[in-house]
Formats: sequence, C-alpha cells, structure tokens
Amino acid sequence: MSSVENRQHEIARLLKRFGTVHIHDLAERLHTSIDTIRRDLRQLEGNGHLRRIHGGAVLPATDDGTYQERSQENRPERAAIARHVALHMIPDDAIVFFDSGTTVLEVVRHLKPSFHGTAIVVNPAAAVVLADHDTADIIMIGGKIIKGDMVVSGAQTVTEICQFHADLCILGTCAIHPDLGVSTRRIEESANKAAMIAHSADVIAIATADKLETRMPFKVCDADAVGTLVTGRKLSQSYLANYRSHGIDVVVV
Repeated sequence: MSSVENRQHEIARLLKRFGTVHIHDLAERLHTSIDTIRRDLRQLEGNGHLRRIHGGAVLPATDDGTYQERSQENRPERAAIARHVALHMIPDDAIVFFDSGTTVLEVVRHLKPSFHGTAIVVNPAAAVVLADHDTADIIMIGGKIIKGDMVVSGAQTVTEICQFHADLCILGTCAIHPDLGVSTRRIEESANKAAMIAHSADVIAIATADKLETRMPFKVCDADAVGTLVTGRKLSQSYLANYRSHGIDVVVV
C-alpha cells in the first residue's frame, strides 16, 4: 500500500471513529502538510467517503435505508443532542411541536419526568413513547402515514398543525445551510415543518454534523427562521460562524 493509500486509509478510519476530522489535526497527526491533507480530502470526497466542510470533513449525509436503520446512524452524537435538548432546553410547562426524525424521537425518549406540558406529535412512534410519560399531555396529529419516515402528512396534517400556537418547535433537520436555509427530501414533510415553524414562538433545529451545509429538493424556511441550532460534533468556530451570522444561536454538545 502506498503512502497516499496509507494516509487516506487512516483519515477514513479516524472519520469513522470520530465523525469529524480537522485539517490541522490531520496534518500534525500524519506528519504532512495541510495542502497534502486537502488533496486527500478532495480525493476521498470524490470517492464518496466523506463530505468536506470548512476546516475539515464529516461523514457523508445519507437518507438511505429504513427508519430503523437510520436510527442506528451516528448514535453517540444523536444521543448527546437529544439528552441536552430534552434536559436543558424544553420548559416543563411548554406546548411543544415534536417534528419527525430519529433524533427528535430520541428527544422524546429523554423528556424529563417533570415535564407536564403538551406534546404535539406527527410521529406515531413518539406518541407511543409518550404514552408512558406520567404527566405529559399528548396530541397526535392526524394524516396519512409515510411508513419509511414514520410521519403523518397531507392537507389534514397541515390543517391540524395550524390549529395550535406552540411555545416551541423541536425541528428535525434533514439538511440545513446558512445561505439556503432548511430543506427536506419530501414536499409533504416540508409543508409539515413550515406549518410548525409558523405556529411556534421559538424553533430549535437539531442536526447531526453530516446534515450541516447540505441541501435537499424542498425548501422549508430560511436559516433565520431557526432560533437555535443544536449539533453534536466539534466543528471549527469559523464554520459555525456562518450560522451565527444569520442570527442562529449555535449549541455544540
């Protein structure tokens, strides 16, 4: 194996282990120049092994597989995000929209026993989890279930969402970009998310780092519609500044 292959193999190994790699750290660890690392990252990105970000790289975003399979991806990062949001960012007496998505479901699972507010959900699995919560009031929005994404959708869903005025929306994020805003792969989900955002006083978007600086076909909202972005990997301050420049409070857990 050549020195280039050895180096790129080590980069891929570190990325798989930590989820994020940084150019300066790699150059120091692999005893090579920053320009060489940049070339390695470009080649690895071209082969589909990673996605470059400012100052480094993250694992490529994926929406392949079943809902259950996606729930196993990035588990440590998703669990850290979910615990922080559930324990520190949701008031006990709040009226909260819980969006679809595997990380949002983790937030529901970690909701404090002291929560005695109202949870409005579009994910049938979230309603089942909350049925065991002693003090939460649960409202299950109706509509047609998209089985692969475990979410209800359609005109009925949007109409029901618009009947509420929530204190907070916990927004599942398929893709978020500082200039292009929040987007998703299904037009039905974009309508759900846009309605929840419009009928919430505040919005917390939760996203593993592979969802950052990406876009999907259907736009949900501009970046400045998000109040807080919670992510779970160490990323460079200059990279996160792109989001903060749009008025988003960025929390890294």
